[in-house]
Amino acid sequence: MTKRTQLLSVSSDAKTVKGEKRGYLTGILYMAPAESAGVGNLCPFASLGCKSGCLDTAGRGAGDNVVANGIHEARKRKARYFMQEREAFFANLVKDIEALIRAADRRDLVPAVRLNGTTDVKWESQRFGPERKTIFERFTDVQFYDYTKWPASKRAEIPANFHLTHSRAEDNEAMVLDALKFGRSVAVVFSTPAKTLHKPAGKLPEWWNGYRVIDGDESDLRFLDAPGSVVGLRAKGKAQHDDSGFVVQV
Repeated sequence: MTKRTQLLSVSSDAKTVKGEKRGYLTGILYMAPAESAGVGNLCPFASLGCKSGCLDTAGRGAGDNVVANGIHEARKRKARYFMQEREAFFANLVKDIEALIRAADRRDLVPAVRLNGTTDVKWESQRFGPERKTIFERFTDVQFYDYTKWPASKRAEIPANFHLTHSRAEDNEAMVLDALKFGRSVAVVFSTPAKTLHKPAGKLPEWWNGYRVIDGDESDLRFLDAPGSVVGLRAKGKAQHDDSGFVVQV
């Protein structure tokens, strides 16, 4: 019997809680990014700036304290579980999504799942179980979404219930501008600081490269954005000190 391990975080951060006011209950899978778990690269197209300013260092994972260190260790365990015990991992993920669906139903909300909270795994290529289905085929009525730095050409066949937002970095701006031309949404991190206990969030620019910027910090529900949106995100965690070009200076 597969040992029960909870993988999805639900109502655990302010941004997804905002989505509940818009009718969605979101479950997010947070694993250790890139090579930080020592079991391979879970972010194959991450730039140096992306790695140094990763959201893994923001929110509850910020700083060097007991809580943050415990969160990082838990994310490393999940990454190792995924890389080393793939079938058992998916068995637990299925149970978590089923539990999310039940919880959403009790609260009259719509379930949504983001599998790359702090990673960039190509989930449509991951098949499991005797029928070798993807998680999107297993839950056709659930809305999945993610951010990615994979080139659009390498993620051409996206399931109908999976929404992708491409992420700009210091080394892929030409690629994401092409994505915008084809109506794909792109997330851009700006130097405008995020809201803290002592000061309000800074104002995002209205335009980027001729495209109007929407506030991506209002919620995490990217599948509700208009096609071809520039999703403005405020720098958080270590990204607030970025000088690589990953964060666009306002």
